[in-house]
Amino acid sequence: MKMWAAVLGAVLIGTVLPVAANAVEPPAKPAAQGKAPLPGASKNVELRKALPETEGAISINFMDYHHRDVMFVSGKFGLRTYDVSNPDEPVLLDHLTKQELALPGDDVAQRFWENEDVSVDPERKLVFLARERTAFGRQGGAERPTGVYIVSAADPANLQLQSFAPMGTGHITTCVNDCRYLWTTGYDGTPSTDPDTYRRSGKVFVTDIRDPRNPRTLPTYVDLNRDQGETHMTHDVQVDAAGIAWVAGTGGTRGYYTRGWHWDPLKNRFREATAIDPVPYAGGGVSKATMPTAFSHNSFRPVGRTLSDGPRPTRENPAGSLLLHTEEAFGSPTCKDQGRFVISSLTGSEQAQSWRATPDKRFELRTVGVWTPDDQEGTLPGKDTFCSAHYFDVQKRIVAYSWYEQGTRFLDISNPAKPIQVAYWRPEGSTSFAPYWHKGRVFLADLSRGVEVLSLTHDAYQAQSTGTNVTLRTTPGDAVARPAGQVRNRLPLVPDPDYGTACPMLEGRECEPGSLSCC
Repeated sequence: MKMWAAVLGAVLIGTVLPVAANAVEPPAKPAAQGKAPLPGASKNVELRKALPETEGAISINFMDYHHRDVMFVSGKFGLRTYDVSNPDEPVLLDHLTKQELALPGDDVAQRFWENEDVSVDPERKLVFLARERTAFGRQGGAERPTGVYIVSAADPANLQLQSFAPMGTGHITTCVNDCRYLWTTGYDGTPSTDPDTYRRSGKVFVTDIRDPRNPRTLPTYVDLNRDQGETHMTHDVQVDAAGIAWVAGTGGTRGYYTRGWHWDPLKNRFREATAIDPVPYAGGGVSKATMPTAFSHNSFRPVGRTLSDGPRPTRENPAGSLLLHTEEAFGSPTCKDQGRFVISSLTGSEQAQSWRATPDKRFELRTVGVWTPDDQEGTLPGKDTFCSAHYFDVQKRIVAYSWYEQGTRFLDISNPAKPIQVAYWRPEGSTSFAPYWHKGRVFLADLSRGVEVLSLTHDAYQAQSTGTNVTLRTTPGDAVARPAGQVRNRLPLVPDPDYGTACPMLEGRECEPGSLSCC
């Protein structure tokens, strides 16, 4: 691949058969910081393929090129593309390296970070990579550029960096309105003496990318005062099948119309919604009993073409009325007290009640269901285990769900009040970040193991059809057998210097001695 040198200058100015779950895995890299290995466990899951060269994988997306199906893997290494026309045999096409993404002043020995939810434009064949404040080891007190790289993937075997859009944040960027605009979220470093990191921020940046070579971040913001009327951090945006953009963050999840004419309950009139000036739709926070930290990480609303992926509609919970969202928090090693999967009802939130809420007059969504790995077979005990609900994906009423060191869970959500576990994947030394359903497989981004291609067995679907909660084996090595003497140790995770435990990172790898800022 070739990178346009002018781009960074402009920034300165403005073949094996599918393997079963007991197959031998590639040797692991040596562990750091003396973390003991965690025993593996699995049930009703098969490993089809492992890509250990993608260690440090964070997020995945896909695009169809008619003659080939392409996977985009974003991670600490930059961006990799794979032909997954045969999903069990990914073939590497190209690698946009972290060195090619570096800006002047970056330490290229350190990692690209974080682009936690990679977005693509399937029409114009573009990929968007959000650059975090701690990318390339940038430290507090120094210049820390943030923004979004726009990459042309017209030829996925020859990635081209088109432009970089600098802005005040760079945690996650999401397409809205057919990728003519980006909504970018995360901590923006607004100067403040407030001791609460998340109250030093609290807005979505809007970038016009109708001309992707000349992106323009606008002097206007979305989703202000999101936590019961107070400023708090935005985290991620998901656009549902009806075109509603859902912004998750501290204070819950709220949805917006971004196009068309709608009744605006705040302005008491019909008006046109745009990506720059959206109209409130529904949503809000949930009770402290359900989500103690109030930090909603990401979400999904089953509606339209995705309705059959979500819970079965009922009179109590009609079609389009449910919101699935994640609480990311690490206060419990088994997620008993926080860091859980929550299903909420949107009913009663359609008149902008959340936008009118105050700390003294709170508004909260009704909780329909909650699930955690706590008290489930296969869950690791221990005070230092990282457990938190993270990214999930849904297909045919089965949620594939990442829970960091508690592995990837597969939950049947046919009954939203009672999710049940039908399969489970927690191989030795895993740090599960995000699973993605694609072509009947689950492509899993694991920070420590890299991308793994999984499939559910017949028994998983049988468990779903019978409503049977699976019992899991917990003996070491069940998930993926390993050669004698090869131990896959745990990653030494520590809090991010800006986000705290809401964004765990690796300690002691690609970092200055004693520094926690190794993103």
